[in-house]
Amino acid sequence: MSGETMKTVSGQTSLLRTGMWGGAVALLLAPAMAMQFTSEVQWTLFDFALMGVLLAIACGAGELVLRASDSLTYRLGAAVAIGTTFVLGVGNLAVGLIGSEANPANDWVWAVLAIGVAGAVVARFRPRGLSLVMLAVAAGQVGLALYADATAQDLPPRITVVFVTGWLIAAALFDRAAREG
Repeated sequence: MSGETMKTVSGQTSLLRTGMWGGAVALLLAPAMAMQFTSEVQWTLFDFALMGVLLAIACGAGELVLRASDSLTYRLGAAVAIGTTFVLGVGNLAVGLIGSEANPANDWVWAVLAIGVAGAVVARFRPRGLSLVMLAVAAGQVGLALYADATAQDLPPRITVVFVTGWLIAAALFDRAAREG
């Protein structure tokens, strides 16, 4: 890489890193701020600790992506995949995806996420493989919706559409990154 390209990538990485960690801090502070103004938000120390750990895991994955590739398309694909995973996981922990958080059917959400994690490792985090993994995760998400429907469980279709859309966007970005070389 030329010196000018290195400066651009380094500057981009620094900006992305600052935005990622700054956003995580803002997300963690938001409930603390809200608790000052309303009694509807009531987080415990455990809630803050758990969210802190989950944000650290998501940002840690982001750090690995920043080191793995200089491709902006790859980074965007990873950001969408990590973000979709984070929202799905936190939502499942907080309120449950299928019915309430106490519904044992929500354990299948973790299986969908496991497809992504195991698939990424098998694909060795290469964009072509990650594109296929995201398609598999999208299929798993649809399978989860079909399971919920077949067992008369409450899973609004719009929730499935939102998450499948996230997985498909990530798949398209990884596919483009693979074609860019």
